[in-house]
Amino acid sequence: MAETAYRLSKFLAVQDNLRNETESILAQCSANLTSPETLNAACDSCNATGVQRLWEEGLCDFPPTPAFDSAVYVFYITILVVAVLGNSVVVYIVCSSEKMRTVTNYFIANLAIGDLCMAILCVPFSFISTLILKFWPFGGHLCVAVNYLQAVSVFVSAYTLVAISLDRYLAIIYPLRPRMTRCQAKIIIASVWVLSLATTLPVAVYSRLLTPPVNFYALMDRQVCTEDWGPEESDKSRVAYSVALMLLQYFLPLTVLVFTYSRIAMVVWGKRTLGETPARVDRIARSKRKMTKMMVTVVMVYTLCWLPFNVLMVVRELWVVDSWTYMKEMWALFHWLAMSHTCYNPIILCWMNTKFRSGFCSLAYTLPCLRRWVDSWFFTPDEADLLKATTTFPCHHYPRSASSRLVTISLKDDTIIFKSRNMNGKKEAPPSYTCRRFLQMLEETSSESPL
Repeated sequence: MAETAYRLSKFLAVQDNLRNETESILAQCSANLTSPETLNAACDSCNATGVQRLWEEGLCDFPPTPAFDSAVYVFYITILVVAVLGNSVVVYIVCSSEKMRTVTNYFIANLAIGDLCMAILCVPFSFISTLILKFWPFGGHLCVAVNYLQAVSVFVSAYTLVAISLDRYLAIIYPLRPRMTRCQAKIIIASVWVLSLATTLPVAVYSRLLTPPVNFYALMDRQVCTEDWGPEESDKSRVAYSVALMLLQYFLPLTVLVFTYSRIAMVVWGKRTLGETPARVDRIARSKRKMTKMMVTVVMVYTLCWLPFNVLMVVRELWVVDSWTYMKEMWALFHWLAMSHTCYNPIILCWMNTKFRSGFCSLAYTLPCLRRWVDSWFFTPDEADLLKATTTFPCHHYPRSASSRLVTISLKDDTIIFKSRNMNGKKEAPPSYTCRRFLQMLEETSSESPL
């Protein structure tokens, strides 16, 4: 192992003035300079007088891993920045537009809030304490708060996905029943938070700082933040609760999601609505299929991101695997994959939902550096299908000499996108007419969507 070889090289290169002292300490631990196994035992578990001296001199240090540490910083900071920015934008889009405050979008905003909490609480504390420092430097109060809120945010995301799937299931499978109201959606969201807080309460009760029986922690006065369930007879209770959390947070929601979206897919792709004109039927069916595709993608991403880490946690509860070769790298990879789930939902919404994409585009136009990128990625090139209006969004009054924004609406695929163009020197339609026409088209497009 790299750790054993690194420590052996440090001991063999010890200076002459420390050599006798080092050999004396190792003799008390039944170790010698040429035995890697006994060197590790002396550093990690020997309690003889003077072992702390070996740690202070750096003879028992762990081997440096600059490449691994750099990769950890880059990958974790990347998902932290993307998750915070992306989910904040999703919440802003839903809260800032009256037309976006629908039942489904309330659930999507709550999902974004859950992912935002997970990114802020799980990502920085986990990788710094577990992968970089290998101990908890943030104090006892933050230990309890972070462990508890981490578990709560994971459950909020899982239960919100279930709420979205049930809302879509009832709306599509039973279209004649009254739709869920905004008030009911808010009650369900509150219930999701209450249920998440109650389910994970034992995490807060049993989380505390502990000093493992290893010299790195005992001699250097360092602690780890973990769950302490008491004596050995309580170990079965801890394992049972951990397995129950896995079932409630992952496998049970996944079962519900697979069932609901399978039924939705069968209906959306196989059923036709009676009593409607063909054009309206096609438009409504197309909107439902888009929504179903988007949510199925969200569920698939959730499944793939969390499955490896959950399986690893169950294996760690049932067997002793921490001593496996490359266990640290495996844990880091699976944990990063699970945490990266927090930044995928905004990307999926921007990619597959035209209204959220419009919101992202509108917000991006407030930053001049992003306008060219938005034009190249989201502008529809088919001029024959476009209705063009020289107006701003929303239709505020603006000087006639100012540059105007070209609002592009595609009725063919219900896409609403924005393209910045300098209209100075060109003949413009009256602002009042273009604003009225744009809002009329936007209202007609929005009224056909099931969202």
